[in-house]
Amino acid sequence: MDFVIFLYFFIGLYLAIQKKLKFSTALLPLLLFSILANVALAQNYTQSLIAEANDGLGISNKLAYVLIGEDRWSQELFQSSYNFSTNVSLVLLITYSIILISEKIYESKSIS
Repeated sequence: MDFVIFLYFFIGLYLAIQKKLKFSTALLPLLLFSILANVALAQNYTQSLIAEANDGLGISNKLAYVLIGEDRWSQELFQSSYNFSTNVSLVLLITYSIILISEKIYESKSIS
């Protein structure tokens, strides 16, 4: 999964440098996937807090299973995965906003 994300990032970066694609357009799918993963990990973490409902600890959705894996599940692992995902989503959102604003400013200056 990590390899696919890095491969997409480098292909998007290459296309953006070649001016075939805007940086913001290349970054948007990463941001959307990050938000989706964050929601899946948040749902998994909150369900792990209610052990009686799940008859123990378990993964609550397929995306969380792909991201976390099957090694040493614990509430701390679920919480740290969720916290990391939240931080990545925030960084991508801020980066996307800055890039989008800078592209708009660059376009308005190049038109004038």
